[in-house]
Amino acid sequence: MIRPSDIEDKEFKKVAVGYSPEEVDRFLDEIYVDYEQLFRENRELKMKLNNLANSGATQMTAPVPKVQQTAPQIPAPQMSPQQTSQSIEKALAKTLTLAERVAEETKENARAAAAQITESAVAKAEEIIGSARTRAFELEQDIHRLESRYELMKTRVKLLLYAEIELLDKNEIISEKENGYEAEEFQNPQQ
Repeated sequence: MIRPSDIEDKEFKKVAVGYSPEEVDRFLDEIYVDYEQLFRENRELKMKLNNLANSGATQMTAPVPKVQQTAPQIPAPQMSPQQTSQSIEKALAKTLTLAERVAEETKENARAAAAQITESAVAKAEEIIGSARTRAFELEQDIHRLESRYELMKTRVKLLLYAEIELLDKNEIISEKENGYEAEEFQNPQQ
């Protein structure tokens, strides 16, 4: 069986093409931590199993596997099977209670975060709507100003055109009169 120290001490050959050494080292470090924890738990469970088997409380027909001793073994207090069962039940009840409490806290945190996100989104939406309404009002005012200027300019252009037409009419009358005088002078040369 591979020990955690085997993982920690493992060295790989360096080659020009291959995996990133930093990534491999990080991954091995993660594996080392998890594997060390599993290794310890396995050793503890084997010790408990040995203690139960040695207590004579149960009759096992299969031989109990020997525990690999890498650390000094601390003798567990001798308990009857009923006490062991009660102890396990209490531990499971505590674990369940703790898991329920953590789940509730997680739910409450999630609800609080969701409420905060919702409030933030509503405030942002109101800000955007307010800004859009202000801009729409400003654009309406601009439209009214431009329409007023358009009407004013249209009136001025009309007045200018009417004035020009009037001038043209006056020029035609004057021109006709001048033509009439010239014609008379031509017919009646100096009398």
